[in-house]
Amino acid sequence: MLKRLFALSVVLLGFGAHLFAQEEAEQMIALEDAQASDTTLISATSLAESINPILARAAADVEAARGRAYQAGLYPNPVAQGGATQLAGNESQYYFGLSQEIVTKHKLQLNQSAATREVYQAELHFVQTRFALLTAVRQTFFLALASQRRVDVLTKLLDITRNSATAAERMRAAGETSKADTLLFEIELEKAEVALENAQAQLAAARRQLAAVIGVREMNIGRIVGNLRISLDEAMAQILIDGYVPYNAQVQVAEQEVERSRILLQRAQVEPFPNITVYGGYQNQLLGVRDMGLLNASIPIPVWNRNQGNIAAAHAHIHRATADVGQVQNQIARMMAEGIGRYKVADQQARRFEEKIVPKAREGVTIIQEAFANGQFDSFRLLQSQRGLVESNLGYIAALESRWMAAAELAGIAQLETFP
Repeated sequence: MLKRLFALSVVLLGFGAHLFAQEEAEQMIALEDAQASDTTLISATSLAESINPILARAAADVEAARGRAYQAGLYPNPVAQGGATQLAGNESQYYFGLSQEIVTKHKLQLNQSAATREVYQAELHFVQTRFALLTAVRQTFFLALASQRRVDVLTKLLDITRNSATAAERMRAAGETSKADTLLFEIELEKAEVALENAQAQLAAARRQLAAVIGVREMNIGRIVGNLRISLDEAMAQILIDGYVPYNAQVQVAEQEVERSRILLQRAQVEPFPNITVYGGYQNQLLGVRDMGLLNASIPIPVWNRNQGNIAAAHAHIHRATADVGQVQNQIARMMAEGIGRYKVADQQARRFEEKIVPKAREGVTIIQEAFANGQFDSFRLLQSQRGLVESNLGYIAALESRWMAAAELAGIAQLETFP
């Protein structure tokens, strides 16, 4: 009877190995939380785009830039003037008039054109902000999904270890094994319990982090629904297409700054051409000619100040903005190269775990089962094979997590709408 009990624990170990080998979608436990609904990547990103305050702030920046651009093209208001040039009884004189500044050399159009480039930049900053948010949601989602898978694996491990420890204790009571063997199983049980508790704490933290990234920190995140094992080859092929750098919003912001700088140079060059202020009015005096018209014009003469300093500064800003474009392109290319390197390393590790390490760990469990069936029992080898199987699966999950984190970062740089 005792041998049958212990055989059951080994069968459970083999059953766990079978579960670990199935597809991720088939591995997920049908666990429902009555207070929280399941969370998918699509639902998380959609919710984040609709309620996250960082996007509302970026949208407000766009509207503010549009307002400034509209204001930049408005013509100066006329100025009303009135009063008395002389107050002396019958010789008193009173006047009223309007003055208007006439803007020359299309200065207002240039002002508005430069401000419009700022609108484009604000819109591109919105794009940057949106993809930064999408990247954060994607990375945090897969971080939580990987944490959930660890909890699933370690829960299975705890069940297996608890059954093995119980069976070992019964065998020791019957005199079929030693206290040392029983202690080994008890130690493994303690380790499994601690590992599961740590994994559960990490999962709870990951769920809270996901809620905060989405934008509702009080949100109760339920079970994460996703598949860590799906292929990313198609997404990576799209990311690695040549020419991705110029389409990045950060690069386009820098390019718009070059255009804005050129417009500001034109604006600085026409600044020496003076605006003309025209005044027309009416004057009344009590004696002599009572009704008189007033007309004058004023114009500054650009003798000493011809805006030389601002023109030189505008030239320098064009050179700086042009250099910034190259710098940003190099920065994006460096970030992409680093991300590709991390992705390839994680992808290679994940493939090695999937194709080599995990199958060999399962094979080791099978060999132990067969040895036990033939009457050969070695508690150390049993524990070793069990530990190897679980560690292989945890290593596999860690590699998949790293692969998703790198892939999400690359998708954000390449600004992929659809991911994965």
